[in-house]
Amino acid sequence: MPVEYTLDDFAFQVYIEVELIQNEHEEGTKLYTGVKYSYELEDTLQFPLKIKDLSIMSRLGIQIYSMEADDIDKPIASTVVDLFDAHKRLRQGTWNL
Repeated sequence: MPVEYTLDDFAFQVYIEVELIQNEHEEGTKLYTGVKYSYELEDTLQFPLKIKDLSIMSRLGIQIYSMEADDIDKPIASTVVDLFDAHKRLRQGTWNL
């Protein structure tokens, strides 16, 4: 009889790096989460700046690193998210990436 597995059957440890990018230049402001042990990553991120200081081209670079990978300096996943929508409004709320 075959054995069935779910995501909860696998243990892992990851941490997330989030970087602010303005006008295609990295600002140098990086935030890090603590070590995560689940697939639900529900963190609130707060950057030390004002919304009025952001350009319309502002984005967040998000990288996920495994604590168990052979090369821990290489992300296992990454994405970039625009902070403003097509109508130049700041995106808010929960994002599914």
